[in-house]
Amino acid sequence: MAFNPTVGTRTALTVTGLSTLASATYVQSNDYVPNTNKPADVIVEVTCATTNTPAGNKQVVVFLQESLDGTNYRTGPTSGTTTTDEPDLLFCGTVPMNTASTDHRMTFSVNNTLGYVPRNFKLVLKNDLGVALTSGTVYTAEITY
Repeated sequence: MAFNPTVGTRTALTVTGLSTLASATYVQSNDYVPNTNKPADVIVEVTCATTNTPAGNKQVVVFLQESLDGTNYRTGPTSGTTTTDEPDLLFCGTVPMNTASTDHRMTFSVNNTLGYVPRNFKLVLKNDLGVALTSGTVYTAEITY
């Protein structure tokens, strides 16, 4: 029996400071609460750009912090440049950025990353581009069957 997924409305997820995020710096999204609709998955779309020539690793790294109660989240850096606890974050993937002045967009599945859809989650993004971002947005869409 085949299941036909329904992709919900593409909705902005606030990530204050993403659009001007300095190189080697982390930023955390607002809380996302899929517990209301209980979707089978949540797709996260990350779009970034820079007007500067990328250097270094030429990527934005996307991490997930889940919570089972909406209060206590996976540990790891959520701002600043200290990388000590980065291994505590759950790696979702990267947005490769080899060129300037072009929107680079990638999508990630919360269910594929974690193995389930948690009660709440936040994203942590790290600018590993070598230069500052000049734009950045995050969107979500719930997947139901």
